[in-house]
Amino acid sequence: MKKTEGFSLIELLVVVAIIGVLAAVGVVGYQQYIENTKADVAKTNAQSLERWISSTQLARSGGLTVEPANCAKKSGASLTDCFDSTMTNAKGPLEKFKNPYDTGDTAKIFAWDNNSISAGDPCDGSRSYESSANRGATTDNTTGVWNPGSAADTAGVLIVAQAGSTDDLNSSSNYVSVGYCDSNGAFQSVADNITF
Repeated sequence: MKKTEGFSLIELLVVVAIIGVLAAVGVVGYQQYIENTKADVAKTNAQSLERWISSTQLARSGGLTVEPANCAKKSGASLTDCFDSTMTNAKGPLEKFKNPYDTGDTAKIFAWDNNSISAGDPCDGSRSYESSANRGATTDNTTGVWNPGSAADTAGVLIVAQAGSTDDLNSSSNYVSVGYCDSNGAFQSVADNITF
């Protein structure tokens, strides 16, 4: 009868060391993959919002009905009337969007800034926003309910900022900039000076 021998201690230690190295490389690679995916989702969300603004502008200029109704042409209404909680409410363009960096129910997904992007970075945590819904916010030049506090708190938030001097929903020549806050809390533009 043939005698069978098991693995030696050295062979087992080599196998364990190889598995440890592969696991360490895999974890680092997986973490980088997750961060890249979050950045891609934030950018895609902003590009989708930019497409919605462009198509809604086309409908508005043609006199068609638009949803949400707060974004239709109205005498005396400002852009803030459109770019508030209606963006994330039912029938709003961001209703089903999620913040890739913060997926909680109260996570901020959108902020309207009636200051020009050239007036400073809306993502750096220095501006106060008035909360208009659990998932949206608008600028408030005096006090704010949502004060990000730091740039990290704004990661993944979509920003629409007034780019021109016209602020009248009855006009078809309003200009806005669209972008998002990256993981470092810096504004990344996807469209500058588009009409709405």
